Amino acid sequence: MNGLLKNLVGKIYLISVMLFVALQNHAQDAPKLPLFTLNQETVEYVGGFRIPLSTKGESRIAFSQGVFTLRQNQDSFFIVGHAHHQAIAELAIPVLSKSKTISEWNFATFKQPFSSVISRASSGNPQKIDRITGMKEIEHQLIVNGMEFYDADANVRDTTLIVRDADQLVSSKIDGFFQLQGAAHAAGWISEIPKVWQKALGSEYLVGNASTLAINSRLSIGPSAFSAQFFGVLNGAEESGLILTNGLMDFSLKQPIAPDQYNKSLKNNIWTELSAAHYGFIIPNTSSYLVVGKSGGHNSGIGYKITQDNGRECGGPCSVKAEDNYNYFWLFDVADFVSVKAGEKQPYQPRPYQFGFFDTVNTSSYIIGADYHKDTGLLYVVYSREDKYQSQYEAAPVVRVYKIRGK
Repeated sequence: MNGLLKNLVGKIYLISVMLFVALQNHAQDAPKLPLFTLNQETVEYVGGFRIPLSTKGESRIAFSQGVFTLRQNQDSFFIVGHAHHQAIAELAIPVLSKSKTISEWNFATFKQPFSSVISRASSGNPQKIDRITGMKEIEHQLIVNGMEFYDADANVRDTTLIVRDADQLVSSKIDGFFQLQGAAHAAGWISEIPKVWQKALGSEYLVGNASTLAINSRLSIGPSAFSAQFFGVLNGAEESGLILTNGLMDFSLKQPIAPDQYNKSLKNNIWTELSAAHYGFIIPNTSSYLVVGKSGGHNSGIGYKITQDNGRECGGPCSVKAEDNYNYFWLFDVADFVSVKAGEKQPYQPRPYQFGFFDTVNTSSYIIGADYHKDTGLLYVVYSREDKYQSQYEAAPVVRVYKIRGK
């Protein structure tokens, strides 16, 4: 891009930023839509598939943290491989199977091998980002959020890379690091806002994050939701810089979503020190923001470096009873987000109107990633280390798919 054109695009970006700020200060009424209730009638399990353990390119799927996103063409997905490598691959979605025997499920097949992206950032990696925490394909570019695994000082602000050509993971230019305005509170999943909500929330996309890595002082203590403005960084005019966000739901150590994080009272059934959220999205044609993840300690309480009832000695926080851990969901009213945007509520005031155990099919492994496709109504959920049939030494994640039946 020549200097004159780049300067022009930069000016357009600045004007867009000014318009965004103006829109954030102009309140919009919330659409009148029903709330979604999660039950056996509204969430239907439609089948699952496996991911091969073979090494392709720079990584393999063993010990994956499960960060996952569907491609816009709906027939393939991106996923992050081994935690030590932080490389991304693309695989084709096979025919789903409802067999109760995972060894009978079909395998996803590679379309692009695992390729490392963090080390190829145009700005280098001065803040030592070493974990990918969210992805989304927008306009054939792959937005990649990341964090430092152990940011003890809670001072890292770099969050985001852009793979400019999602069809060429190995050779594409990678711009960034960019900085999401919400920092680690926002630097996780990315989901599309349904059109009916875009005007009221002032954006096309939400970002969120909660407790998937250590150091609570840098995290939202409860699922977050920020509107995010990616248009300014998708045009290629900037190789780094700020991505504007607006906090619609956000918590902290001082203002957590629920008190008594160690559940000493045995009355905290919303969110504990063992809770983690891995994906959140607004269900089309509803006023509901569905977040999926895991939780624990709601029944037995939580201790620090205790010996559990099964004799296991914990290295950190853990539930008193070893089996007191499970996949969990939280549902929030999007109308609360509009109230926060209008200044009528604080970002730490929304509370879930429904929450509890997720997944009546599987209880043997935990949710580590997910993505939803609005056109099909399908929610793809990644479960950790459940496929133990491929190797006696390594287990692979599996993907289960659910039909979400909104109004």
